[in-house]
Amino acid sequence: MHPDDLPQAARLSKDLAWPHRQDDWSQMLDLGQGTVATTQDGTVIGTILWWKWGGQAACLGMIIVSPAWQGHGIGKQLMALARQALPGYTLYLNATSAGVPLYEKSGFRYTGVVEQHQGNVATAPLIPLPEGCRIRPAGVADLEALCAMDAAAKKMDRRSLIESLLSDARCIIIDSESGILGFSFCRKFGWGQAAGPVMATSENFALAMVAYWAGICAGQFLRVDMPQNDVIATALDEWGLLRVGTVVSMTTDRADSVPPLPGEATCFALCGQAFG
Repeated sequence: MHPDDLPQAARLSKDLAWPHRQDDWSQMLDLGQGTVATTQDGTVIGTILWWKWGGQAACLGMIIVSPAWQGHGIGKQLMALARQALPGYTLYLNATSAGVPLYEKSGFRYTGVVEQHQGNVATAPLIPLPEGCRIRPAGVADLEALCAMDAAAKKMDRRSLIESLLSDARCIIIDSESGILGFSFCRKFGWGQAAGPVMATSENFALAMVAYWAGICAGQFLRVDMPQNDVIATALDEWGLLRVGTVVSMTTDRADSVPPLPGEATCFALCGQAFG
């Protein structure tokens, strides 16, 4: 995939009613690599992107085949090419229900569900924080702490993603005398704004940061992609961010994931379904 392919790639995702703008495609390609399937006249009919997060883990996303060309093994070929480019990597992706059978045949297994919440924010309450904690804007000086917390939560090195977000998106931190207890980004995406990733050491801190963005984006379209969490999901519904769909998280890792201990950094919302 090259930058010249992006207008056609954006049209392909639009045909599936996905919200990605060409600018979103450009950001994703800048941070990763991809392959396209084309007809003999150069028309893009399939796409796949991947991102190497460190030397051992990679995420796959934007795996699309034009409806008119489905059933010809194009998705299988795109997946094979991506895996050839990622020898020895543990792979992660978020799959639509239609894509799950293909990925299962490719060696992926189910690890969880991600809920897509979105809408025009009506209202959001101020979530109280413990004494000594505050929400503040993040700056370049916070980069190392953000990367460390992200790596602890995701078990991969996404420094390039955090650097990109810190330069292009808004970021807040929950700070305390003992250090950073959570962080979250909000950026332009699709039909409006997207809140994520949201990393925090507790559910309450995560909820406070999402509420902050909901307040900032009041009256605007906001999207949050979050691993299933009933407490946060109920709050989002009340704020007008309704659950509109789900995807299945999958990986080639054979080991069972270990739930985080209380106080450990946890991912409460994704940067996006593609990035993870």
